Parts: sequence; structure tokens; C-alpha cells
Amino acid sequence: MTQEDLPDVGRRRLLAGGAGVAGLGLLGAAPVLAADRVDHWDAETDVLVVGTGAAASAAAIFAREAGAAVAMVEKADYFGGTTAKSQGGYWIPNNHLMRARGLTDERAAALRYMARLSYPELYNPADARLGLASDDFGLIATFYDHAARVVERLEALGALHSTFFPGGAGYEYMPDYYGARPENAAPFGRILSPRLPDGAPGMGAEIARQFEAAVRSRGIEVRFGQRAVRLVQAEGGAVVGVEVAGADGKTARLRARRGVVFGTGGFIHNAQLRRRFLRGPVYGGCTVPAAQGDFIPIAQAAGAQLGNMQHAWWAELVFEQAVVNSAVPMNVFVPPGDAMVQVDRTGRRYVNEKFVYNERAQLHFVWDPQRAEYRNLLTFMVYDRRVAEQFAGMFPLPQGPAPYVIEGADFAALGAALAARLKQLAPHTGGFALADDFAAQLGKTVTRFNGFAASGKDVDFERGQTPVENYFHNMYRPPGQTNPSPNPTMHPLADSGPYYAIMLCAGVLDTKGGPRIDSHARVLDAFGAPIPGLYGAGNCIASPAAQAYWSAGGTIGPALTFGALAGEHAAGRG
Repeated sequence: MTQEDLPDVGRRRLLAGGAGVAGLGLLGAAPVLAADRVDHWDAETDVLVVGTGAAASAAAIFAREAGAAVAMVEKADYFGGTTAKSQGGYWIPNNHLMRARGLTDERAAALRYMARLSYPELYNPADARLGLASDDFGLIATFYDHAARVVERLEALGALHSTFFPGGAGYEYMPDYYGARPENAAPFGRILSPRLPDGAPGMGAEIARQFEAAVRSRGIEVRFGQRAVRLVQAEGGAVVGVEVAGADGKTARLRARRGVVFGTGGFIHNAQLRRRFLRGPVYGGCTVPAAQGDFIPIAQAAGAQLGNMQHAWWAELVFEQAVVNSAVPMNVFVPPGDAMVQVDRTGRRYVNEKFVYNERAQLHFVWDPQRAEYRNLLTFMVYDRRVAEQFAGMFPLPQGPAPYVIEGADFAALGAALAARLKQLAPHTGGFALADDFAAQLGKTVTRFNGFAASGKDVDFERGQTPVENYFHNMYRPPGQTNPSPNPTMHPLADSGPYYAIMLCAGVLDTKGGPRIDSHARVLDAFGAPIPGLYGAGNCIASPAAQAYWSAGGTIGPALTFGALAGEHAAGRG
């Protein structure tokens, strides 16, 4: 293809787009198609939405309600994307259900909480923008200003009915992940769930069901099995359509008179993007297999700038599942069990096992300068027979035999079994191995932990000291399971075996880097100007949350909000 095949978007955008594609290499990017070279459109609409998850569905519904004709395309053969597989929470500050119960969530305090977690190295509570750059602060402020409105409007439209995410462990509402931080003035009530017809809270599949019904009731066509391949741009750079391809390789060109909104998910199942951009070795995630980062090269071909590519919604995985298939069935949100510890290759505890998955997973990226390796590339969840029996079925603890569970009659036997398994797995780890004294040190670690369990106080990592830890432990505790210890998250491991271990590694719920957007969810070019007619929301764009995971639902909450903003703005372009 020659330069003449490209639209005259001006030297600035042309050069930016070319540099972006060159930087990505051969990642399946197709140069943009000039609109004047399209002699036939296979279909036309006002707003074309790519994807069917939370962000895409909100965009489609809000665009339609604003009077635009809307169509959707979906690469998979079902509706809902990763949203349909999720736990279904969405984090909405100052939402209408909170207000109805008298729960206060003031703007200034909420912004402080979000800014402190998203940009801890910049945070300055005395500054008008809390120390943040104006665009970063603007996205966080936009989220607060519109999130509650979006969810309330979806309720009024009958498109998504909400209730509070289930409480537990003595809490009426699920606590925020950092509910104990001084910046958090409203630690309860922000996390919502879809409301089932019987009034009970549902999960992600219920969000997808309600959204699909809302989409179809509005006459919005959904084309399944259609992957976006490249953008169509008019002279001057405005995006006016998308070329899509089916599984049979046949392509179609779809015109969008007002705009195109992408809500296509992250890139965790694109191994090349994963290796090039994420901050350390990551083996996969529970995201649907379609999350391959399609939007990244497509947008860069049009001159988009990228952001937040090193970050993700982190979580731990069962390593021996992830090396078979990066699309694992489930993440290890919380290691279940009380007589359980997580240890590193030396046999030492390295983390509060009950703290938030996003935070625990990042410890897998710790670099050992002496050994020139990732110290915690793999870590080991160790537990006794009591936990294996009482917590059976609480993932990753199986109800019966499982190939990823390693057993030993005592710590020496367990260490030998782990060492043998690691040797088999060496092609996937670069030869990662246990320290020579692993078993002996593990015994000392368990003795020390047992003392903490008896006293109820974890001197090393403060396990069980925050509301969310107790909530999570209770969530992954079978009904009727009891623990007489003073701290319910800890119980002494048995004095004799058998003992069990599961290898853990870094993974994600999804990535959260991609093209940068503004407060209208317009994709920005390399110079910070909006690319006319191109929008993005959800995990396919640079997340407004930056490095933070504000709380449960911190993925879907912003996806709903910026998806809705994208749909509204695109519909209004006329």
C-alpha cells in the first residue's frame, strides 16, 4: 500500500499513526482505509459499536436514547464479553441506592481516595488537582460526576436494574478494598450488582442478559462473529466506518455517520502484546479468549497515542492451569483456608494472604538483583489436610484429586515433590527453582505462623486486620466451617502431614492499557487532540484508574460510565 492509499489526514496524524504501527511491529495492524476508496458500504448506521460488554452496551443504549441509529458488531458468537463472565460488581460512587439509605459520598473526599490510589507518587491533598496532571484528574472527576447519573438512567430506562453487592462477615455492604485508608470517607455502599427478577443480586451473566434484552428491545442490530479489522477515515482524519471480517475471511465495510465506539476488552490473550508491554511475566487471565487487543493496532493506525500499557487488573493464577491455556477458568481471588500460608522459593511468607488480589499479584514482579531473576515468579500456597477437607470446592482447592495439587507426607517430602515438578516445568519458567533449604525454612515459617494464629495477631503481615480481608475470607469459607482461633483468617497448621501446595503466578482479570481518551471518551492522537468520530471505553483503553483498583467493580463501573459518555457524544455529532 502506498501513501496515496491513505486519507490526507495531515502530516501530524499521518506521522503519528505510522510511528505507532512501526512501534508495534507485525501485530496484525491494517492501515486505515481511505473513505474515498470505498465504492460500496455493506451497511450504514449513525453510531457503530464494536463489542457487547458493559462499555459497549452502555454506549449503544445511550446513543440510541439520544436519537441515533445504532448497530453493534461482536467478534465472539455470544453477547456480553468478559462482563458476562465476571462477578458482576460495578463501583459507583455516590450512587442513588447509597443516597436513598442516607450514605454520604462527597465529591472532594471521593476524588482524594481515587487520586491517592491511582497516582500515589503524585498525590498532594493540598493541591487543587491533588497533584495530578490536568487530564488525569479530569478523567477521575468525570467518572465521579457521571457514574451515578449513568447507573440511575440505566435503571430508569429498564436497561440495567441495580442492587447492592452482597454483604458478609457482619457487614451489610461489601467494603471497599481500601476502606480502612484515611482518604476513604465512604467505604460501604459503592459496590452494586445487577438485580435479578426476584430482587437478589446477580452476577456478570445477569448484566449481559439485561443489556442484551435492552439492546434488542430498541431495535439495535447485533452482528456476531465479526472482528473489526481496520478503520475507514475521511479526508481530514474523521473516522467514518469500520471494515470487519468474519471467520470465513469475508470482509464487510460498515459506515458510521456519527462515530465508532470500541468496547472490545484488553489484550491479555495476545502473547506478543503481553510480553512487550506488561510490567513483568504474566501467564494469562480469566478474561474471555476474544480479548486479544484488537483495538490497539487499529487505533494506532489512525494516529492514537497509547497509555497505561504496563498496568492491568492483577490477580494470581494457578500456574499449571495457565501454562496449558492462558484463558484460565478462574483467578485466585483469595486463597481459601485458615491453616494456609503463601511462601516464596525460600520457604518464607512474603505477603498478607488475605489481602486484595490486585495487590498480592504485583509481588510476583519483585526482582532479585543478586540472582538476576524474578524472586516471586512462582509462589506456593501451602496448607494442611484440615483445610483441604473443610474448604474443598473453594477455588483453587479441589473437591477431589487435581493435577496441580502437590502433596507431601511432611515438609521435606513436599519440598522434594515441588522441586521435581518445577524441573518438569522449567521450559515455562527459565529454570526457576526452590532454595536448597526450602523445606527447613518452610518448617520454621509454619511454626512462626502457628504462633500468630494462636495469638490472633499476625506480627509480620497483619493478616485479618482490615474489613475487606474478613469479607473475602468469609466469602470463600464453606457454610458451617468453624475456627476457634481468635482471628478467623488464621488457624495453626497441623503438626504432621500430609501437606499440600499449589503453585501460583501472576495473571489478570484483564489488561487496562490502550488508546488514551478524554472526558467524552474520544480517542486522542499522539498530540493530545481527539480523533473525530473515534471513541473507546472499558478495558480496551487507557484506564482512568491508572494503576489503581479502587474496589470491587472498579473495572465495570468506569466501563459503564465512559461507554455511556461515548454513546451520548457520538450521537450528538449529527
